[in-house]
Amino acid sequence: MTLFERIHRVIIAGVGLIGGSAGLALKRAGFCGEIVGLGRRWSSLKKAIDVGAVDSATLDYAEALNNADLLLISTPVDVIPAIAKEAFKHAPSNCIITDVGSTKGRLVAEIDELTPENMHFIGSHPMAGSHKTGVTAAHASLFEGTICIVTPTESANPEAANVVSELWKTIGARVEIMSPQEHDLLIAAASHLPHAAACALTQIVDGIRSQSRRAIDFTATGFADTTRIAAGSPEIWKGILLQNADMVSSMLSKLEKELAGMRKALDERDEKALVEKLEQAKKIRDSIRS
Repeated sequence: MTLFERIHRVIIAGVGLIGGSAGLALKRAGFCGEIVGLGRRWSSLKKAIDVGAVDSATLDYAEALNNADLLLISTPVDVIPAIAKEAFKHAPSNCIITDVGSTKGRLVAEIDELTPENMHFIGSHPMAGSHKTGVTAAHASLFEGTICIVTPTESANPEAANVVSELWKTIGARVEIMSPQEHDLLIAAASHLPHAAACALTQIVDGIRSQSRRAIDFTATGFADTTRIAAGSPEIWKGILLQNADMVSSMLSKLEKELAGMRKALDERDEKALVEKLEQAKKIRDSIRS
């Protein structure tokens, strides 16, 4: 059975950049079923209808989840469990629920405890996004060439996990399967640490002044490239960093150690050590696909 034979009514809770792009991508992939937006504000849902991300929208869980095959929760991580809990009250038997949250350990454990035996929750995290927010920034190609991490637990239903994986493959992503704990370790380093570092860098540079000038006024492409992600939504990133706080704290300790080594090389005018660090960093960066 193909994905589109298995799912006919898709609900997207939180039709912003990610949720809206998922709706647009499903339509472009040939999904002929119904896509329904679920949210808290009609003004936002109307925008989702206007851009074509959803076919219809509602503020009511019961109305949205009537005959739903799949619910995609695309909201900040700290409200995902509450949405799942409410959805379980109204979703039909065998409904599959997934999410787009960039933390998994705590979130998956919390939702697994709430999941009824006749429904299925499979965590997922598409590694795609932008510092822009809202459904007006959504586009159908957002997930093309990206990775989506799917995190089924040992007790997860294999068919449900396969449906979630096929969903992301269908809209352009390459799927990686791993545990919620492995996800949080790797993404703390690959995503959460860079955001924390970018935030720190912007504040440091903003605080540097001479008698008459500010360093921030002389920043160029290097600063812009390094700090672009600091423009992300504080509300969204607050939840991400707090939910993965232990892992991110551990990564910050590693960053402090690396910076201490760089400082030592500079203090001692150790050209060899400095060049080694610069060359190693360049080699690693050059090996990463753009």
